[in-house]
Amino acid sequence: MTPVPASAVVDSFALYRIVTGHGPDAVAVRDAALTGRLRLLAPSVAVAVTAGMRDCWDETCVQRHGFLGRKLTAFCQLSSLESTLDNAAAAVDAGRLYAASTTMRIDGPEVLAACHAARLAARNGCELLTAARASYCYRAAQEAGLQVFLRTV
Repeated sequence: MTPVPASAVVDSFALYRIVTGHGPDAVAVRDAALTGRLRLLAPSVAVAVTAGMRDCWDETCVQRHGFLGRKLTAFCQLSSLESTLDNAAAAVDAGRLYAASTTMRIDGPEVLAACHAARLAARNGCELLTAARASYCYRAAQEAGLQVFLRTV
């Protein structure tokens, strides 16, 4: 019997770091995803936001990164990444989280992607991979009592 790989949800920050191999934890996740030891799930909106990111948002990084384009496409094709489209009810739930975020003056595409990722992780009982820089994106989810285990890469 073949063992079932572990699963994790990625937000746009983590996906960017994983695809670019930015940091040892991100490299380890990338290798696990490319060898089938880890199944990655990403809301489609997180993949779209990742495609539009120009840098890693790592405050200590001095490297100038470009758009991912082909690297992201290749990673999605070669890895175990599953990009999911939310059904209407799940999209509405994520939209409510985003609305709560905007009332706290926390907004932007990466926040919307994080709301979708948090809902997906909670629904699937998976850990949510993110970057330390993205912690602000999850304030509304935490205040809503959403049970999500965040791990930084």
